[in-house]
Amino acid sequence: MYKALYRKYRPNDFNEVYGQDVVKKTIINEINNNKISHAYLFCGPRGTGKTSVAKLIAKLINCTNVKNGVACNKCESCEQINNNSNLDIVEIDAASNNGVDEIRELKDKVKFMPTISKYKVYIIDEVHMLSTGAFNALLKTLEEPPQHVVFILATTEVQKIPVTIISRCQRFDFKKISSTKIYERLKYIVDTEKIKINDDALKEISNLTDGGLRDAIGLLDKLISYTDDEITTDIVHTVNYTVTKNDLDNIIKCINDNDVERYISIINELDEQGKDLNKFVDELIIRLRDILIEKEEKINITEEKIIEYISYFNDLSAKIKNSNYPKILIETAIFILNKNNSNKILTVEKSEAKKEIKKENKKETKEVVEPKMEEQIEEVEINSFDDLKKIRISNTFSKANKKYLNNIKSKWNKIHDFSIDNVYGIAAGMLIDSEVVLASDSNVIVTFPYESMAQRANDIVYLIEYVLEHSFDNKYNFLAVSTDEWEKLKKEYIKNIKNGVQYKYVKEIVSYDKILNQENSIVNESIELFGSDVLQII
Repeated sequence: MYKALYRKYRPNDFNEVYGQDVVKKTIINEINNNKISHAYLFCGPRGTGKTSVAKLIAKLINCTNVKNGVACNKCESCEQINNNSNLDIVEIDAASNNGVDEIRELKDKVKFMPTISKYKVYIIDEVHMLSTGAFNALLKTLEEPPQHVVFILATTEVQKIPVTIISRCQRFDFKKISSTKIYERLKYIVDTEKIKINDDALKEISNLTDGGLRDAIGLLDKLISYTDDEITTDIVHTVNYTVTKNDLDNIIKCINDNDVERYISIINELDEQGKDLNKFVDELIIRLRDILIEKEEKINITEEKIIEYISYFNDLSAKIKNSNYPKILIETAIFILNKNNSNKILTVEKSEAKKEIKKENKKETKEVVEPKMEEQIEEVEINSFDDLKKIRISNTFSKANKKYLNNIKSKWNKIHDFSIDNVYGIAAGMLIDSEVVLASDSNVIVTFPYESMAQRANDIVYLIEYVLEHSFDNKYNFLAVSTDEWEKLKKEYIKNIKNGVQYKYVKEIVSYDKILNQENSIVNESIELFGSDVLQII
């Protein structure tokens, strides 16, 4: 029976794990120093190595002859793990085993000693699919399992996992694998398998799979089945239902030149070829980004227009996923974008005309204009967290702008730099799990699925604001709310705007020491953990 390439080339040791250097080094050091955690949580996009690393941990901690962080692959435990016949390594798919009964059964089984291995390892994939009751049933066992048991949880949606579970695990965030690393691995596979493929096609596969090595190898497998001839870039796009770079450039040129007839013709042609229109819009956004960043001169288009196009197609991407007529929405894009441009030109012309009229009026009437007084901003001393919350909501709404929101969202990954910091790691971890929903030049509001998570974030607001300031080179006032509360705030905002109610900006005079209840809080826990000489309250 044919074995899929992604299974055949699954990493056999940590040297074959690509693009996860921090994860690899940390885990190997833990195992070498005999500091194995009782529970791990692997988070990250699909196809980045979470399950592969989980299996390597299971092999490494049970190998009887480990050398320099590499399993021997010869002992009984290693051979059984390689053959998927080791009864002490249990893989559970939480998507289909997500009930309380399954977890209770697991709790009963963990008490039994391993058959041949040193540790019993439970790998729970897609753990976010467990029900609330199942999570609750798992809590105590996950916190204090028997000495011979190790849990490894893997998920693509960490925001759906309760904080109580996350806090009981050692968390590792798997990042998307760079196209360079994917290319290196694919190059090794095609050379080993003697696959006929040109280098440009190999690079195109690496770029198309959005950081997922498994997806890249899977696409390569599909291409091998499609043709016995040399695999080219055109074949890659045909099999993957994606659009070539040349077609994307032609689309952008048509929009820029307002060439409606050719634009509609290209869209129809792509649709007839069976291209995935959802993918097409996403690829168009990426292509626009490349033109903007790399300053390509092939298409004569201004930066302002590129940014406008990216913003429009980003909104369109979300719309067409829920539409029965994606093709019509894409076809009408050229009319909307060029209408917007026409309105802008008209607005500028009207503005210039008004300026000229004002100049003439000034000459005739010699009107004296009183100097405008600078607006005085009210200062408010804050004595409770409830007051702080109300003011920060009002301040953020008063100056909120989509430009600020998009800007901070585009740079949100910078927070990951603090995730392994001894002091600020907990703050960075909470920010990574949140969603930014409102921003101004000096305020940020984020949401969490549960009120308890929002409260935990607000308890360490000074740590979070430090991370924000040093990640984005800008001082922000921070506030976290639950998703339910945010929905209420939005409705209230819309109602107020309709009724002419203005949100007023005031200057905060606030002392966090004074308004936050520090007894039995995360602050004291942090001081206990790191010491007052390390952790400074600001």
